[in-house]
Amino acid sequence: MLTLKGAFSTNPRSAPLVHGAVQVKGVDIHWETTFKNPGELFAVQLRDNAFDVFEFSISDYVNVRSRPSARWQWTAIPIFLSRALLQLNTWVNVQSGITGAGDMKGKRLAVADYTQTAFVWFRTMIDRLYGIQSRDIAWYNGRTGVESHSVLLGLKDNPPPGVSITFLTREDEANEMLQSGELDAANATNIPIDTKSPNVRPLFPDGGRGFMEEFYRSAGFTPVNHLVGIQRRVAEENPWLPEALFDGFERSKQEAYRRDPSARLVLRKEAGLEPGESVFGPDPYVSGLSKNRAMLSLIVEQLLKDGLIWDSVSVDQLFWESVRGS
Repeated sequence: MLTLKGAFSTNPRSAPLVHGAVQVKGVDIHWETTFKNPGELFAVQLRDNAFDVFEFSISDYVNVRSRPSARWQWTAIPIFLSRALLQLNTWVNVQSGITGAGDMKGKRLAVADYTQTAFVWFRTMIDRLYGIQSRDIAWYNGRTGVESHSVLLGLKDNPPPGVSITFLTREDEANEMLQSGELDAANATNIPIDTKSPNVRPLFPDGGRGFMEEFYRSAGFTPVNHLVGIQRRVAEENPWLPEALFDGFERSKQEAYRRDPSARLVLRKEAGLEPGESVFGPDPYVSGLSKNRAMLSLIVEQLLKDGLIWDSVSVDQLFWESVRGS
């Protein structure tokens, strides 16, 4: 029996595997699930490299793989159990002149991290839908110190050329700037924002459904947030493991669908649909490389535009060889 250390955030589609209802033959994974949010998990993995199997940010993973380091020798399997939705929790100052995502050009926006996958996708979405590019917005990085993925990945010392990124120094700084109008908008998911203040209102009054549906109609997929990483040495020592894990995570997702049809939903409430039915297709969390290639190619393209990687990365090379045909 192979014993591994694993880490995953709370997710209904991974829960059957993490809590033992679904097993991976020949593997005993001791899961760490106490992180307050996925961002904390990712920061710990970047700092300590402590887990053998782990949920991880797609954008940070591509960043790591594009600049090889002896510190982060990882591979991955194409399991995608979460969708990029954090950008939908963005709030704007009422005096900003912003009425929708198409008004972001020339504005000042605070996010947890410039590298954050949700905002790589936000930049992809507003570029595709409205022609607004990353350099058209002044970015403010809300996470500080060793909690910041951008800092841990070296962006503070080596920022992307042509992109304005201001690194904030206090946890409450983004909120103060948003309330005063020094910021036009800020995301309230991983940086504290007083959303009850009369000075702010949501960027997406409908919760983001219209924005997501517009992008889905344009691109043919919903944006994906995270994948499953594996320590390369563990995969090399156990070449059967990536396929076994792929199968285990897929069975876990199907078991979650069976237990609760709402596990198929992308947005918390998709009005006008039967329970468990999603406007984003019968399996919005589809696994495998073939059905996600267009999505992965687009995020690599956006990471190049954002200055987060310097050279294009082959989508196939991001994943362990035995699961590339999935």
